[in-house]
Amino acid sequence: MLSGYGNKRARAKKIVKALTDFSGNKGHDRHIHYDELRVMGLGVELIEDNQTYRDLVLTVHHCYMQALMNTTAFKIIENHNGVAFVKQQ
Repeated sequence: MLSGYGNKRARAKKIVKALTDFSGNKGHDRHIHYDELRVMGLGVELIEDNQTYRDLVLTVHHCYMQALMNTTAFKIIENHNGVAFVKQQ
């Protein structure tokens, strides 16, 4: 995430401070806009700028939405190795 940037330690501290500031981030459900993330120092990109990446992200999103809407699962956590934790009703 910070590759290609100088002074990574200071940049990371600034990001952590911004994301853990309770006065601005009262909960995990708060949307943080792209512009705010850039100001924090995060090297984020819009998925709209990369058609291939956007298609991949939306494919994964649609797969999870299909599973959540048509099964008894209400929470799915999966790691990069394909190991999943699924909570069901």
